[in-house]
Amino acid sequence: MTDAPSPLVRALVAHPVLAAPGYPAPDHGPTGPGELFTAWLLEALAAGVPDAQVLALSTVDAEGRPDARVLVLRDVELPAAAWHFWTEPESPKARQFAARPDAALTVYWPLHGRQVRLRGPVRPSPGCTTPSPGLHCYALHAAEAEFWQAGPDRHHLRRRHTRTPSGWTDTGWTDTRLPG
Repeated sequence: MTDAPSPLVRALVAHPVLAAPGYPAPDHGPTGPGELFTAWLLEALAAGVPDAQVLALSTVDAEGRPDARVLVLRDVELPAAAWHFWTEPESPKARQFAARPDAALTVYWPLHGRQVRLRGPVRPSPGCTTPSPGLHCYALHAAEAEFWQAGPDRHHLRRRHTRTPSGWTDTGWTDTRLPG
């Protein structure tokens, strides 16, 4: 005997996901992760995407459990591929950085069907100014960056960057079909 799906399951299955209007991925233009991120963010801001500068930050707490929250991006330092944000130095996330600096930032712009995932260490960024002496600036220094563009018929495009001692490796745009 099979149980009928709940109303929630039926609603979730029926609701379109990642249904971007086929916004095209660039076939040329910026190739570094900081430059490409900045170009996409400026496009999202110009298009009026709500909270385009808001990212999800993922860290690990003292017990090794994942922790996530949203924060506001304050700058992208292009040569260093560093994403800047502010927080209180005694906040849970600042304590987590001190104990285990590896973190991830994720942003999703549904209007354009774009997602960016960044991973790397978070360090204090003393050269960054904040509006209050109670806030400190931190930066995630990307070691890995993945750009994802939703495509029609679930043919999504991905571009991965990995930092090496001599610069960045870049896969270029690859088509990744998700199971339908």
